[in-house]
Amino acid sequence: MVSIYFHLNREQAELYSLILSSAGIGSHVAASDDGFFIEVPKSYVDKAADAIRLYEAENPASIEEKPVGDHRRLTSTQFSGVAVAILLLAVHIAVVTSAAPKDYIDVFGAESLLILRGEVYRCATALVLHADAAHIAGNMVGLAIFGGAVSSIMGAGLGWLMILACGVLGNWVNAFVYETSHLSVGASTSVFGAVGILCAIQAVMAKRTGKGWKQMGLALAGGFGLLAFLGTGPGSDLGAHLFGFTVGLIMGSAFGLGVERLPGKKIQWMCGTFAIFTLFSSWIVGITS
Repeated sequence: MVSIYFHLNREQAELYSLILSSAGIGSHVAASDDGFFIEVPKSYVDKAADAIRLYEAENPASIEEKPVGDHRRLTSTQFSGVAVAILLLAVHIAVVTSAAPKDYIDVFGAESLLILRGEVYRCATALVLHADAAHIAGNMVGLAIFGGAVSSIMGAGLGWLMILACGVLGNWVNAFVYETSHLSVGASTSVFGAVGILCAIQAVMAKRTGKGWKQMGLALAGGFGLLAFLGTGPGSDLGAHLFGFTVGLIMGSAFGLGVERLPGKKIQWMCGTFAIFTLFSSWIVGITS
């Protein structure tokens, strides 16, 4: 069974179920922490979307429009995005007001040659270091918007774990491409990872709901447009941005195609804890080494 049409009240959920039943589609109404949702067999997702759209077209005032996969809307931003941005700012202030801020970048920045020599922790620690005020400001906005959107779709725990993974893997791949003393810092690799996740999910949902290849292409083109517009400015590390975005596309596609029901609170807490542990332990390894 695939979960669709999230955040419904009981009356809406029962109406949706009735509409699907009248179209010969078996469905199940289930409850979650933020309302009710509908479950249908995986092979009937497209047919269910068509039945609801047809009903809405004939009865435009009878039900509030809620597209399939409402839990995957890209416009919703959770508070977690703002919270992570504030934490990023706190780290930046602590670094720039320290006795030797440059030493932090030397020891914890993503220097390609040192990463290839085994200092892999740099792939994670570099994500919270920034060159200047403009650098940190841009990434704070990016994480608040795009990171918050990912967490609203996947849940805060899983969402931020995947965003962190995009940043770490993006820096790691970037190191292999440069194979020199190239140095990279900043959360922008994770920001573009979040953009890639969102674009991939939107593309998958466009195909799943019958919107076709055109809408899929538009979703991906939008992501590459953001990459070109925001990720290629003076001083930007295009390689890290591109690889973070690419990892995000892969992870977002895997989520959209393979996850039929969002993980519960226990899994979300486990994912979030693992993300925090990964980042914290990377700093500990860097300090002790």
